[in-house]
Amino acid sequence: MLINSFKHPDSNIRLQQRDVCAVLDKKDLGNGTLYVSESTLCWQKDDESIGFTIGYHKISLHAISRDTQLCDKECIYVVLDGKMYMPGDEPKEDPDDEDASDADSSSEVTELLLIPENMMLVQTIYETIKVCQELNPDPNDIDDEEDHIYQDAEDEMEEAEYVVHERGGGDADIDDLSHRIQNSSVSVNYNYSNGDNDEEEFQDAD
Repeated sequence: MLINSFKHPDSNIRLQQRDVCAVLDKKDLGNGTLYVSESTLCWQKDDESIGFTIGYHKISLHAISRDTQLCDKECIYVVLDGKMYMPGDEPKEDPDDEDASDADSSSEVTELLLIPENMMLVQTIYETIKVCQELNPDPNDIDDEEDHIYQDAEDEMEEAEYVVHERGGGDADIDDLSHRIQNSSVSVNYNYSNGDNDEEEFQDAD
């Protein structure tokens, strides 16, 4: 469970837009100002300190929604990992049931709708969030990719050592190994995934 509150962005703001309505898990928070910065997605209610600040690692999907069951207007649909509550809205927890609470929070998600008064801005907001998400890749994905690269390099070295030892390790074998290394490379296609495929399907389905 995450109790959220507004904190003004401390990184470069790519987009600042007034008159954006926020709906958190079907609760209308009212109109406010949306800040899409390079490190956080923030929203603050007009003339109040109420709002929220979300790190991009918490966003599992964002898309343009035209689903009238979600909203009667075109809007930005965001899915957050974990359950997010505004201050004062959080449910009371049973201190004797911590394990159940942890299990529930790990499987829960939060739905957020961002509805600009000017519908022409929906695409702009979507694209700006997408750019900023790409600036904040998931650290776990990066670690997995680096492990994969190192493993490939170790496999190449083990294979080369086996060939040299099998052939006796003469000068000709060393020349052959040098030629193999110069003409070999590890091709890694790393596609950063932030739910774009899901987003495209979301739009196409509409």
